[in-house]
Amino acid sequence: MPYSSVHTRPRRVALFAPSSPLESEKLDAGLKLIEEKAPWLEIINDTFTDQTEDMPSLPYLAGKDQLQAGRFTSLLLDTSIDIVWCLRGGYGSLRWLSMVPWDRIGHEAPVLTGFSDVSFLHSALLQKGHLSIHGPLISTLPITTEPARKALWTCLDQGEFPSLSGTTLSPGKAKGPLIGGNLTCVTHLIGTTYEPGWDGAILLIEDHNEALYRLDRMLTQLLLTGRLSRLAGIAVGRLLGTGKPEKLLQTLLQDRLSSIGVPIITDLPVGHIPDNYPLLIGGYYELDGEKGLLKPMTGLPGLQRP
Repeated sequence: MPYSSVHTRPRRVALFAPSSPLESEKLDAGLKLIEEKAPWLEIINDTFTDQTEDMPSLPYLAGKDQLQAGRFTSLLLDTSIDIVWCLRGGYGSLRWLSMVPWDRIGHEAPVLTGFSDVSFLHSALLQKGHLSIHGPLISTLPITTEPARKALWTCLDQGEFPSLSGTTLSPGKAKGPLIGGNLTCVTHLIGTTYEPGWDGAILLIEDHNEALYRLDRMLTQLLLTGRLSRLAGIAVGRLLGTGKPEKLLQTLLQDRLSSIGVPIITDLPVGHIPDNYPLLIGGYYELDGEKGLLKPMTGLPGLQRP
């Protein structure tokens, strides 16, 4: 059965490919699912799904940098749009971050939704005080589990987010704004204008197809910069595709993170997995290392029910 919305007016959703190009069959499957399960989401007609003209010379990019920045800016300045939903991840959004006139983006801007390479955009938006949704892409909707999709529909309709359960790595309790997303993206933001605000925050990390030693290298870099010691807590989603046993991944996390002295939860249902639940980047969360629980303390005002 389709999700039953509490709103009489549909949510207007614009589609955007910020990073790599998307295969049409994945787009069609995602849109069909929205039509069947969440008909109150209205996919508006626009030119942002047409990535065939004026393509860049590098095949892993969805569009030329200046064109991508212009598309994204136009979407965020359109106050008739409720949600900008990213089609897929890959790589590309970091290239044009500096081309976006961030100071022009007002508080009425639509809400960005996505994960993976979209983490660059999440961080840049949060620098300007804009909350965004770390959650499934249009391309990953067909493989997202029904419970995770239901949580996403509630999030997009009512601005309410689920509490998530994980495994305690370091006990204790913490409260703070949620930052981060994809670990590779977070690491590449170090030293740029767009890196997250670390002080008193809860850092979310997840990743996919990174070898164990690469995860070690990224975590070690974050340690050496001193960023992790400024956090209130760490929320670890799924780190998949290391090519090594799960026990070794847990050994790595214990080795690299447990000495920081903050509460840490691992194995949260977030990331490149079917059970990818939505989280509010910039939202205020409580991390309970005793119960292994990450609990939202705020919702998304722009989408909440009156």
